[in-house]
Amino acid sequence: MKFKSYYWAIIGVAVAVVLILFVLPRVFPSVSSSGSNPHGNQPGQTVDYTPEIQAYQDLIKANPNDGVALEGLGSVYEKMGQYLNAKDNFEKACEIKPNDAEYHGRLGEAYFALDMTDIAMREFNNGLAIDPNNQAILIDVGIVYSRDGNNDQARTTWQKAENVNPTNDLGHTATELIAQMDKPASTTGKAKKK
Repeated sequence: MKFKSYYWAIIGVAVAVVLILFVLPRVFPSVSSSGSNPHGNQPGQTVDYTPEIQAYQDLIKANPNDGVALEGLGSVYEKMGQYLNAKDNFEKACEIKPNDAEYHGRLGEAYFALDMTDIAMREFNNGLAIDPNNQAILIDVGIVYSRDGNNDQARTTWQKAENVNPTNDLGHTATELIAQMDKPASTTGKAKKK
């Protein structure tokens, strides 16, 4: 039996979705709460997200209640800096699966990027009510506290994130954030003695 061309297209989309959802996030950590991607584009370099967007939209068209596809599409929009579109997709994912802590965390990140801190914290707290040990959300909450000048609360929250699992990537991130708080103020601009 010969495979028809549309079978290959379906297989190709499925492989792309698996790569996007499961492989790439483990190789490249997700976008931070501030919306900056540490593995982002170099100056002058642009990325065409059209294939990813189309793949997710096709999945959503086939199943409008596909929370994973909605979260994936929201993540793409977040990478592109389109935080309103990201928020809309994360909200839909939360409506479909309200007991998924990750979806609430991602929605909180989008609100934080939109400078809607109160709503971001509400979503982070919704996520932590479901999973009090969600490292990603704990790190995000610490970032909000730190940005607002609540360094003691930030340190406590990051310490909790580190304690959940100090050996994984998120545990290392928490450790680094705590260490950055402990560094004395930078002395850049002062002449060094020889």
